Amino acid sequence: MDALKEGSWAPDEPAPLHADDQVKLRSLLLAAIRYFADNGEFHGNGDYNQLLRGIWEIKRWHIRITFFDTDGHGNYTPKTSERIHTGGGGYCPLPDFDEYIRLGTVFEKTTSQTPRHQIDAANQIRDEDLAHDKET
Repeated sequence: MDALKEGSWAPDEPAPLHADDQVKLRSLLLAAIRYFADNGEFHGNGDYNQLLRGIWEIKRWHIRITFFDTDGHGNYTPKTSERIHTGGGGYCPLPDFDEYIRLGTVFEKTTSQTPRHQIDAANQIRDEDLAHDKET
């Protein structure tokens, strides 16, 4: 997020975003996070996606932020949702998340599938975060 703020995001994409577009993208991501925090939902069904084992992602353009929920005491129950198919595709309705939403990794999605190493990194962050909660 800091790199987007500074316009210095340098992913392996053939045509990187111009610095001004990076700043705009960061603003869009923060607006989605704020809307979710204030309303318990996203503005649109295309703003998020379910990944694996209770890891979700916030989507803006080709950038993703993983997130998960917790009770804040080191406990975790994976929240999942069944995909609902509509005429224009489908979406996963948001489940009833626990009180705290924790952000994980920020990454560029360049293929139709989220890279497994990004999901693994989000799981590792979740495990470390929950362990820290249990210690305090």
